[in-house]
Amino acid sequence: MIAVMLFIALVGVWFWANWERSSAQVRKTTASAVSPWDYEASVAEADNVLEDYRRRKQRSRVKASIQSPSLDGMPRSSSIGNVMEIKITNRLDDETYVEVCEKTIECIEDDARRNILRDYYIKRPIAVELLIADSGYSKAGYYIALKEALYAFASIWPVGSHGLLVNKSRQTVDKR
Repeated sequence: MIAVMLFIALVGVWFWANWERSSAQVRKTTASAVSPWDYEASVAEADNVLEDYRRRKQRSRVKASIQSPSLDGMPRSSSIGNVMEIKITNRLDDETYVEVCEKTIECIEDDARRNILRDYYIKRPIAVELLIADSGYSKAGYYIALKEALYAFASIWPVGSHGLLVNKSRQTVDKR
């Protein structure tokens, strides 16, 4: 009788300890069974966009100086492209990219997900171990929460017909 009660107590403790993770897994598998979007591929797309954020933010800060043309009277070959126009256009593209990333993160309703993306991609880079310690998650829990935050980002991203969400049927066609 004591052995049965001990067994039930151990099962209860195990169930209680794994409750949050198991419900997240059930939600993810249920959503992925019904959803036309590929969860992992969409997370990877969002990660690619946000990984480029810091580089493009730095490039957007560089001022493109417009210079007057040199008129020394010597004949020159005509250039194919307007170099200054290309520089200015690239700078505007970078500014728009940075703004869209920041506004998309602001649109995420869940504070924890929004903070994870800000800390991991937007703010000054620090060691991931410090981010995990500050978040209150375990290491595995932090990466699960990061994936969920990236999926939320991918579902809100405004650029393109479906944003960053990758269609399962399109991906199976591409693999053939």
